[in-house]
Amino acid sequence: MLQLRDGRILAHSDQGGDPNKWYILTPDSTGSYQNGTWTSGGAFPANYGPFFFSTAVMVDGKTIISEGGEYNFGSAVWTTLGSVGTLTPFTGSVNWVANTPPTGWATIGDAQSVVLPNGQYLQSDCCSKKTAVYNGPNSWTPKANVLAKRNDESGYTLLPNGKVLMVDVQQNLNCNNSLKSTEYYDYTTDTWTCGPETSVQLWTQSDQELGAAVSTYNGKVIQFGGNVVATSVLDIASNTWSARPTPPNRMQQADGPAALEPNGKVLAMLSPGLFQGGCQFMEYDPVSNTLANAPNPALQCPGDSSFVGHLMILPTGQIASVSYDSTINLYNPASGVVPGVAPSILTASNLLIKGSKNNVLYGKQLNGLSENNAYGDDYQAATNYPLVRLTDRSNGKVYYAWTHDDSNHSIAPGNVSFTKFDLNPAMPGGQFDLEVVVNGIASSKVLVNVLSQGT
Repeated sequence: MLQLRDGRILAHSDQGGDPNKWYILTPDSTGSYQNGTWTSGGAFPANYGPFFFSTAVMVDGKTIISEGGEYNFGSAVWTTLGSVGTLTPFTGSVNWVANTPPTGWATIGDAQSVVLPNGQYLQSDCCSKKTAVYNGPNSWTPKANVLAKRNDESGYTLLPNGKVLMVDVQQNLNCNNSLKSTEYYDYTTDTWTCGPETSVQLWTQSDQELGAAVSTYNGKVIQFGGNVVATSVLDIASNTWSARPTPPNRMQQADGPAALEPNGKVLAMLSPGLFQGGCQFMEYDPVSNTLANAPNPALQCPGDSSFVGHLMILPTGQIASVSYDSTINLYNPASGVVPGVAPSILTASNLLIKGSKNNVLYGKQLNGLSENNAYGDDYQAATNYPLVRLTDRSNGKVYYAWTHDDSNHSIAPGNVSFTKFDLNPAMPGGQFDLEVVVNGIASSKVLVNVLSQGT
């Protein structure tokens, strides 16, 4: 799943009968996704039907990147194929075209990626040390190699300080020959440096799998072990890792999803052993340092393994959960928002014109303080960018604007930025409550008047 910047959700037909197809979920007039409608999201080029691949929505609001894949139409090929999609906002689909890989790359496969604070998309090669940034269709610039033997099975996690964290899953000769090594990428200098060692080895030599890493609202990152019953937490300020709750009942996360709730807890899907069934959803509470069972979606657990699950925060604050069936399950976290993490509006026009484009809104923390959603190395579904939601005061109907061309992509606390937004030409005139939503958390509302063109 990917969150589009007009409030809709783009979902891939993963490991289905036609894995090059996408579908779009549009919320209903009240903003409900449960009662929303499905339409086509377009299709990849005919030769590209990936499983386990890199994805991102770019800061221009219209470009969607999909690169690589461990499988292509079910064949294990670690493909270098990729595709760039162009979104038509509000009611349109995505037009997908082929995209060539970085020059000289033999693989991309199940590789990790991240959108950097400057808005650039950093792509890794699963099976080498290589990285590159996307310049535009069929154009890449090589970037610094990681310090580990290869990127494979690690993940990239954007931190509030602007750096990217990578927990290695190989013995790293360049970082004290460690089995618990980590690395940081500094995009301003294009360098990888050794980070602190994790509190315990979180992967095994036989499979080298790793779980999700989520940056939380208290300045920490929780990393779930792969085929290892353990978790470890990075304190970003002190640059140290410490042991955290051991999951019960042999639960672990050899690939699997996690998502940050507005209340600060982390929802994660775990299962016992390597790719075995018997899954259980759990919540990590960073305040009490506890890991407790959460309700299971009946159609997913305990039958599934964690690697088939995906989680993503919705603008409503609910968390969408999918696995390899045709159902999206919605989880309602406990109420509450961590103080100080909501976005805020600094300046925005209180007089808008229906269908107008390039309206500008300035605010703080418009990108949130976390990428929010994570999954080992194989998928990325970050939601750390602003949406603009308008609610009609006369009848409560909800409309999303289309946001684009943000001034930066930083998740630093107090970060000031702007986004541009276009109004849906189908919305009526009248008085609306406007709010910015990021990672399922809304700002305070601002009253705006929407005029029909020429009035």
